[in-house]
Amino acid sequence: MRKLLILSWFLIFDLGVYAQKEVFRIDSLPKEGVLLNKGWKFHAGDNPDFAKPDFDDSKWESIDPTKDVMDLKSLKVGNIIWLRLKLLPKIEFDNKFLALIVKQTGASEIYLNGKLIHKFGRVSKNTEEIKGYDPMGEQISFPLIAQQNNSLAVRFSYPNTFLVSDLNFPNPAFKAVINYVENAVISSDIINSLSLRAHNSGHIKTGIFLFIAAFHLLLFFQYRHKKANLFFGIYTFFTAYTLFSSNITYFINDLYYRNLLTITHLLVSPIADLCVLIALYFLLELKRDKFFYIIVVCFLITVPTMIYPYKTGQLFGFVLTKLFLCFYIPFISFKAYRNGKKEAVSITIAAILFFVGMTIYILIRDSVNKPWILQEMAFDIALLAVPMAISYILATEYKRNYLQLSDNLTEFQRIAKEKQETLHKQNAELQAALLQGQTIERKRVAADLHDNLGSTLSALWLSVDLIDKSKMSQEETAIHQNLRENLEKAYNDVRLLSHNLLPEEFEKQGLVPTLQSFVRKISKNSKIHFDLQIAEGFGRVDNKIEFELYSICLELVNNIIKHSKATDAKISLSRSQKQIELRISDNGIGTFKNESDGKGMKNVKARVESLNGIWNLQNIENKGIRSEVLIPV
Repeated sequence: MRKLLILSWFLIFDLGVYAQKEVFRIDSLPKEGVLLNKGWKFHAGDNPDFAKPDFDDSKWESIDPTKDVMDLKSLKVGNIIWLRLKLLPKIEFDNKFLALIVKQTGASEIYLNGKLIHKFGRVSKNTEEIKGYDPMGEQISFPLIAQQNNSLAVRFSYPNTFLVSDLNFPNPAFKAVINYVENAVISSDIINSLSLRAHNSGHIKTGIFLFIAAFHLLLFFQYRHKKANLFFGIYTFFTAYTLFSSNITYFINDLYYRNLLTITHLLVSPIADLCVLIALYFLLELKRDKFFYIIVVCFLITVPTMIYPYKTGQLFGFVLTKLFLCFYIPFISFKAYRNGKKEAVSITIAAILFFVGMTIYILIRDSVNKPWILQEMAFDIALLAVPMAISYILATEYKRNYLQLSDNLTEFQRIAKEKQETLHKQNAELQAALLQGQTIERKRVAADLHDNLGSTLSALWLSVDLIDKSKMSQEETAIHQNLRENLEKAYNDVRLLSHNLLPEEFEKQGLVPTLQSFVRKISKNSKIHFDLQIAEGFGRVDNKIEFELYSICLELVNNIIKHSKATDAKISLSRSQKQIELRISDNGIGTFKNESDGKGMKNVKARVESLNGIWNLQNIENKGIRSEVLIPV
C-alpha cells in the first residue's frame, strides 16, 4: 500500500511538471520568422509573480492572442490580463541576434525570463489611464537562450477606445513573431498584411487621384452643364483622401487617433462609390428611374455600417458595394452601348479588369511568398481601371466639345465678319448717299441765298442808295447811313455764307484749296487775322472726311468770329500715316456765353464722333481757345 501511494505521488508530480513544462518549440527560423500563435495561457488579474519564469500557469486558460481583439471576449474581463508562453529553441543561433516583432491592439509590458524588456503604451488598473499603442511591427531585442526553456510573459490591457475594423489593418490582441534582426522587415510586412513599399506607392496613387480630381472639377467649373465631371471629381477626391488616410494610419501608433482617422475614410468609401455610379449615369446619359434612387438610398444606408457592427458591417458596406459595382457597371454600360454610346465598351472592360485585379490581389496578399510587384500590379489595375476609363471618356468628350465650340466660334466669326463687311459696305453707301444729299442741299440753300435773298438785299440796298439825302435832316441822314451800311453788311454776309456752304473749289479741287480760299475771304471781311498752315503734300483724302473737316472748320471759325473778341487766329492742317490733325486757336477772351445754347459745339462733337475721331478742347480765360481734332485714317 505504501509503495502504491509513493508511485501515485510520483505519477501526479510528473503530470504536473509536464503540464507546467508545455512549451512552444522552435526547431528552425525561416526567412519569414516564427509566429507565436500556440501554447499561450492567460489569466485575468494582476500579480508581479506572473512574470517569474518558474510560475506555475498550468491552471490558466489557453488562448490564441493573435486573433482579433474583438473576438477574444475573455480579454475584457478585467483591465489587466496576463499572457504567458514557454519557449524552447532547439537550434543554435550562430551568434545572430534575435528580434521580437510585435503588433498589438492595446497596451503591454513584455517580460522575458522574469525581466522587463519593453513597454508598448500604458498598462493600468484605471481604465482612464490605459493608453493603447500598436507597434506596427516594431522590433525589440529578444535574447532567447538556446536549448533551454524560456518564459515569455505579457502584462496586457484592453484598449480604452472605440475600435473599428479595417480590412487593411487587422486588430490582433497581441501578435508576435520571432526572427533574426536582418529579416525583421520581412516579418513586419507579414504581421501588418501590407508592406512599407506598398504604403509608399500609395502616396503616388494619392497624387494621381488628386490630379484627376482637380482636372475634372476644373472642367466642371468651365462647363457646369456636364455634371459627370462634378461627381467624378468628388469620387476621385474621396478616393485620394482614403488612400492618403490609409497610408497615414500605417505610421500612427496611438490607437485612439488611428481609429479616429480610420473612421473618417471608412465613412467616405461608400459615398465615393455612390459618386462614381452617379457620374456614370450622367456620362452614359441614362435615365434616373426608381431603381436608381433605390440604389442611392442603399448606398447611403451602408455608410454607418462601415463602423458598426464590427467586421460584419464593413463586409456589408465595403465588400458588397464593390461587388455590386463590379456587376452593375457592365450592365449599365451594355445598356448605354445599345442606346448608341459606343464608349461604354471601355467602361465594361475596365469593370472586368477591376474584378480580376481585386480577386488576384485578395488571393495573394496573405501569401508568405507573394511577389510584391504582382501584388502591386493587381491592386493598381483594380484601383485605376474604372477611374482611368471614365477620365479618358470625359477628357475625350471635353476635347470633342471644345473642338466643336472652336468650329462654331470660327463659323460665327466668319458670319460676323461677313455681316460686318456687309454693314460697312451699306454704311459706306449710306454715307456716300448722305454726302451727296448734303452736297445737293447745300447747293440748293446756297443758290437760294445767293439768287433770292441776295438779290432782294441787293435791290433793297440800291433802293436805299437812291433816296435823296439833301432833303433829310441831320438825324434822318444818320439813320439812312446806318441802314445803308447794315444792308451792305447783310448782303456781304449772305454772299459769303452762300459761297462757304459749298464752294465751287470743294468739288473740283478738294479740302486744301477750299480752306485756302475760305481763309482769304474771311480775313478780308473780318477784323480777325487768320493764319492758315497746311502740311506739304497733304493731298486728297476720303470725301466724307474732307466734307466733315470743312464743316468742323466752318463751325469753329464762325465761333471765333462771333464770340472770341480775338485779333489773331491760327488754323493748321497736317496728316501722318495713322491720322489727320486739325488745330484751330485764337488769342481771345477764352470764355464766352454761347447764344445758340452750344448747338454749334454739339455739331462739331457729332461730326468728330462720326469720323471715330477725338476732339480736345482747351479753354483758358484771357488766353483764348485751342481746339485739336484727331481723325484716324
